[in-house]
Amino acid sequence: MADRPDQCTLQKDDYFECLHHTKEKARAKSIKIQELKLIEQRKKQDEISRKLTDSANKSNVMRLGIIEDNDKQK
Repeated sequence: MADRPDQCTLQKDDYFECLHHTKEKARAKSIKIQELKLIEQRKKQDEISRKLTDSANKSNVMRLGIIEDNDKQK
């Protein structure tokens, strides 16, 4: 038992968290925000790699005859 009310602060905080889940909700919210940021970063990276791939496909390699077109091989 505690002699003074300030000695029960930790137990009171634990009880309050058990009732209202404020820390748990804040943690879940921060995790969700981080996931959304990562998804957005992946979308940007995918778009950049797609643009690089498209530019490589449109390059002069086909025009130089280094790589033959699939239609010509058939």
